[in-house]
Amino acid sequence: MIPVFLALVPLLFATGFLTWTMTMGAREQARSDAWAKEWARKNHGPH
Repeated sequence: MIPVFLALVPLLFATGFLTWTMTMGAREQARSDAWAKEWARKNHGPH
């Protein structure tokens, strides 16, 4: 049972890290997109 637990620790760590990274990345990308849209609207006007 201990080897199974020791094998799961890095797997769960990697999975959690990737999930957290992708979630934060999506949130920051949404913020960046909103900022860019507002900047383009202010600086270029409607086309």
